[in-house]
Amino acid sequence: MIQKIEELSMNALPALSTVFVNGWILRFSNGYSKRANSVNPIYACSIDIKKNIEICDEMFKKNQLNTVFKLTEKEDDYEIDEILNKKGYTHEAKTNIMIKNITEFQITEQDKENVVIYNELRKDWLEAFIHMNNISSQHALTLQKMLQSIIPETYYGCIIENGKIIAVGLGVAERGYVGMYDICVDPEKRRRGLGTKIMKNLMYEASGKGHTYSYLQVVDTNEGAKKLYKKLGYKKLYSYWYRVKKLNKRSI
Repeated sequence: MIQKIEELSMNALPALSTVFVNGWILRFSNGYSKRANSVNPIYACSIDIKKNIEICDEMFKKNQLNTVFKLTEKEDDYEIDEILNKKGYTHEAKTNIMIKNITEFQITEQDKENVVIYNELRKDWLEAFIHMNNISSQHALTLQKMLQSIIPETYYGCIIENGKIIAVGLGVAERGYVGMYDICVDPEKRRRGLGTKIMKNLMYEASGKGHTYSYLQVVDTNEGAKKLYKKLGYKKLYSYWYRVKKLNKRSI
């Protein structure tokens, strides 16, 4: 199950470039997010693990990026984690994957008010997301290219109030699972349940297309969000975390 969800999440946010190294997947996206610029050892390594780590490290150095490993609770990953720890890689951003059954998921007419869902990336949705997250112009272009590269079924949700987008959310559905991504609310409109409203509509849309599960990612230290998602019926499936080696620019 871990391998499947990891595959789904990589497909939901495609990297600009992907390299396969002895069973491991390396993703490169100009430094936009750890997730899209990381080593993903979701398949067994076909050579010595320490040697493969060195190969990956050199590739990230060549691209002038921190070397980032995304590790999960798979048995093999604990061995990799121990090696990276001894090499001085820092442990960062433990995150939980949570899952919910959405078979025959229903919402009220009130939940649907002011919500619009598109099946393709629109300029107004992207501009709203960039504005709400203060994304730089450089990273905005990278994000746009990544979103335009999504192959699975995609739902771009937004809430429109007085002609202005005040909340956005992304649902990416594949093989019966819909992932919830980039749920974001205008800072001036928060504490009104708009994020939850977006999620409900994305789940409803996916359920209507025959998908049976919804999954999401939440940082382990975000107790408020975890409490909210549990209230919505999500349960923890597994955790992942990053091991990071900062780029030594003097060696470039």
